[in-house]
Amino acid sequence: MSRAVVLATGLAALASLAALGARPGAAEPPPSLSVRLAAPRGGMTSERVVAVSGAVEGFRGDRMTLVLNGIPLSVPVRDGRFEQPQVFSPGLNTIRAVVEQDGAVAEDVVAVYASVPAKDLRITMTWDTPGTDVDLWVTPPEDEKVFYGRREGKAGGTLDTDVTTGFGPETFTQARTTSGALRVQAHAYRIDRPTRIEVTVVRNEGTPDEERRVLRALLLRTGDVVDL
Repeated sequence: MSRAVVLATGLAALASLAALGARPGAAEPPPSLSVRLAAPRGGMTSERVVAVSGAVEGFRGDRMTLVLNGIPLSVPVRDGRFEQPQVFSPGLNTIRAVVEQDGAVAEDVVAVYASVPAKDLRITMTWDTPGTDVDLWVTPPEDEKVFYGRREGKAGGTLDTDVTTGFGPETFTQARTTSGALRVQAHAYRIDRPTRIEVTVVRNEGTPDEERRVLRALLLRTGDVVDL
């Protein structure tokens, strides 16, 4: 075959490919992966429980990660949007929204100053299964159990968030702690598979005396209760 024929054949093939890519209705390349926090966008708030929301693009998954003050949480993504209530700590709060896909990572970060009463104790529970309901039970010394059925105790502790659709978080806070043992339990109200839980206990959050402890356990069936 002569060089002229080869050249003509190659040019024709390139023209065909160009025409194929330019035809109406051809699939566009996927958009780049991105995530943006829509609310809050920084500044100040006097609310303790704040709805954190935003949008993602180019993401095919159905869950992403929201990190509040170093505590990660898996949150659902529906139609490119996410929203999750979060319990803010007094002072500066850092929120990170993170999506990962095919080795790529996108994130957005904002900082919000919360003018809210200080809390000596914060307990946050998350778990790793969707469509499940795990309850956080906290019993302060010489007090009644605080849970979804009694969300405020006599000693001032409150269950600030109660999630029944999987992953959490359930958050307990108490303004002033008293001496004595605090009982922390996880109750499998409704699960259909083994469920791993993680509880982060923070004392004196946002102060030089802050202490953190992470506790983990496994729930096997509905009705199980584990002491943490």
